[in-house]
Amino acid sequence: MKGRLATGDMMRYWYGNVNVSCVLCNEPLETLEHLFFECAYSAQIWEALMKGVLRDKYTVRWEELLRIMRDSTRRKMHLFLIKYMFQATVNMVWREQNRRRHGEVEAPAILLIKLLDKNMRNSSHLVQRNGDREIGEGMQH
Repeated sequence: MKGRLATGDMMRYWYGNVNVSCVLCNEPLETLEHLFFECAYSAQIWEALMKGVLRDKYTVRWEELLRIMRDSTRRKMHLFLIKYMFQATVNMVWREQNRRRHGEVEAPAILLIKLLDKNMRNSSHLVQRNGDREIGEGMQH
């Protein structure tokens, strides 16, 4: 959230002569905004998970997503879904980016989509079992 991740542009600033391209889509310069979620790979994941939730507010723009997550006029359940999926997707994309940078086996976007969807369903079910029916209804989304 504070722009301190070691994306290509930051690594170039910190270390000078390093590979600054996106290992997910080969874009010449990896930035925070690119990686989350303008990159074709991460955009595919974000769209599959969030287009139906965000509907007409759907975006891949980092700053716009932060604004949406700060919108206190949204229902509690809706904000929970957005924030949870944002955090989980950022984490999973970041881990995939690191795996690829270190030469590990690539995971297709569809696998990350399935894992994130399953994780969200499990979390919503757990919250519902603990008594918060409004957030538990998020499983219907």
